[in-house]
Amino acid sequence: MSDTMPENSQEQEENVLISLDIEEDKLFLLHFIIGTYFGPDLRNHHRPKQSAFQIQASKNLVVDELSGSLMKRAELERVYYHILRNVDPSLIMKSKKLREYFNGKRNVSNRDYPFFADLFPRKLHPETHVRHKFKFIRSIMFINDPDTSCMREECVTRFKRLTGLDSFALSLSVDVTEANGVAVSEVKDEIDEGVEPCLEVPITCAGNENAGTCISGEESDVGAKPEATSEAQGGLMVGLMDIGECDDAYLFRVSLPGVNRDERDFSCEVEDNGKVLVRGVTTTGGKQVQRYSQVFEMQTRNLCPPGHFSVSFCLPGPVHPQEFSGNFGADGIFEGIIMKKLQKQTV
Repeated sequence: MSDTMPENSQEQEENVLISLDIEEDKLFLLHFIIGTYFGPDLRNHHRPKQSAFQIQASKNLVVDELSGSLMKRAELERVYYHILRNVDPSLIMKSKKLREYFNGKRNVSNRDYPFFADLFPRKLHPETHVRHKFKFIRSIMFINDPDTSCMREECVTRFKRLTGLDSFALSLSVDVTEANGVAVSEVKDEIDEGVEPCLEVPITCAGNENAGTCISGEESDVGAKPEATSEAQGGLMVGLMDIGECDDAYLFRVSLPGVNRDERDFSCEVEDNGKVLVRGVTTTGGKQVQRYSQVFEMQTRNLCPPGHFSVSFCLPGPVHPQEFSGNFGADGIFEGIIMKKLQKQTV
């Protein structure tokens, strides 16, 4: 018996490989990430996790095979932004285009444009709302170490070249709500198109109105104004800030309790127009806390949820980004001083 595969069998195997013939790099990255790192959540949990691309290449699903779990759409977006955190900004989708990808409907003008629904059909993965705030997608799971064997080699190579990543494995966790969970009873099955989709949601504004402070986190569900802060709303503590100034410099202080101070996870960027962007990872607010070989199930979760977040605000005027110094104290306060860009006076 010959050990070689018949030529027609080789051709059939070639035919099941997925190739993304998408010319635009940022659209290619978006579709590749969603189709590779996410897949249908099947009832049979003993089966290996399969991405949307793998399912496409192997079989057609029916509703009865799906678990009915719920995942926030913001979680998909968080994974997308995390993977592209170090790429050129021109490769990252703008807000409007990202919404079009998730909400888009096929018509003559965009018939060749890939959409989220091409990977996760709405009849199998309908989108729902909870309290008109969070968008959930049904029966989707996250795959932190996906198998890319169903992808053509040129697609895998292109992804690695654009992102600079050598490995597909991610050290991220994504929350999924079980179908019989409490939150599901609050879900409205109809889609309210009047609700503006969020990207790094939900967004909580705080601080000086003139300073334009804005906090983005994946799961916080707190009020929009600093005066709403209370012991029962500890999540609001992240991002509260003060701004001061003297003749030639600005001082800002940002409250970041529970935020990892490791420089690999924390960054502060200042632009010459005075915009400040703080990014980091919170380590509080988890469902479980392990201490001294004991695991505690948390009954209340008022601290800021764990995960990536960003805080952005604008200083009153232009600055010199190269003349910036910052210090993240053990008290959880990040303090920065930056020199003003003073206008030259003419006599």
